[in-house]
Amino acid sequence: MRVDDILARLPARHRAALQWYADHAGSKQPWPKPIPGQEGETLLASKAKGIYKPIWSAYALSVRQSLGGPYADRDPILRPDGTWQYLYFQENDSPAARDEEYTNRGLFECWRDGVPVGVLRQVSAKPNSMYEILGLAFVAGWDGGYFFLEGIGPAGQARSRGPSGEIELLAAEQEQLISVEEVSFDIKSILDARVRVVAQIVRRRGQPEFRRRLLEAYQFRCAVTGFDAVEALEAAHITPYRGPNSNRVENGLLLRADVHTLFDIGLLAVDPQAMRILVAPALSATMYAALNGQHLKVPAVAAFHPSREALQKHREWSGL
Repeated sequence: MRVDDILARLPARHRAALQWYADHAGSKQPWPKPIPGQEGETLLASKAKGIYKPIWSAYALSVRQSLGGPYADRDPILRPDGTWQYLYFQENDSPAARDEEYTNRGLFECWRDGVPVGVLRQVSAKPNSMYEILGLAFVAGWDGGYFFLEGIGPAGQARSRGPSGEIELLAAEQEQLISVEEVSFDIKSILDARVRVVAQIVRRRGQPEFRRRLLEAYQFRCAVTGFDAVEALEAAHITPYRGPNSNRVENGLLLRADVHTLFDIGLLAVDPQAMRILVAPALSATMYAALNGQHLKVPAVAAFHPSREALQKHREWSGL
């Protein structure tokens, strides 16, 4: 959908304010002045709060990053096609208190309904404060206190909503760490390297006791494919590991290693009502597409069935 089509469905006041951000994308501006309209002047950003959620709308209108601000916002990542990604920290230091702030709730409304927000970042301090206008962005997700913003490119293009942006950023960070660790070939270091590889495999398989209980519950078969090579089966958490209480059989799935990866990066999910497998459109031209709509293979013991609530949260995060 083109940006013009998205803006067209919004009230005139909201549309005019977002159009200002679209028109000034890529520029540096002083503090933006209110714009006139039939309803009076419309503020484009708030000096009181980084997230501006006007009283006349259920949606947040803009987000602002200030120099020396209290939150750990990340620098935007610019892509060759002109789109960009930006991790913007919520209002309130505690992720658990996210919904206590009306500003955060306004951004969630934008996420739910696909309404973009304007984004600006302070690039010089007083007395001559200047702001970089990044333009418009979709709220693509939320995790650990961060809103994931997917910036709209100059031709009106944007990446799809869902976890792809989050995965892309985290993968890039890990790739940088790996590149730093690269050393010249040394035959004496091969054993050490193999130790690291095996350690990674063991960690990926999951905590031994958790994995053992999942193997027994799922009768040593992958819950998605039915694959029965134990050496390639891993204990997958439905909701991310957050201490020993996460290691409950109902918060786990026994998955083949490749399927585990797809599940973790949001390309595969489960409809918790029908217990059917959902495969992302990005995999529609691959052999994984055949899994779409197949029934999840659940344990014979009902108490060990995967949590429907956990599966629903994962599905919402994956955008499937």
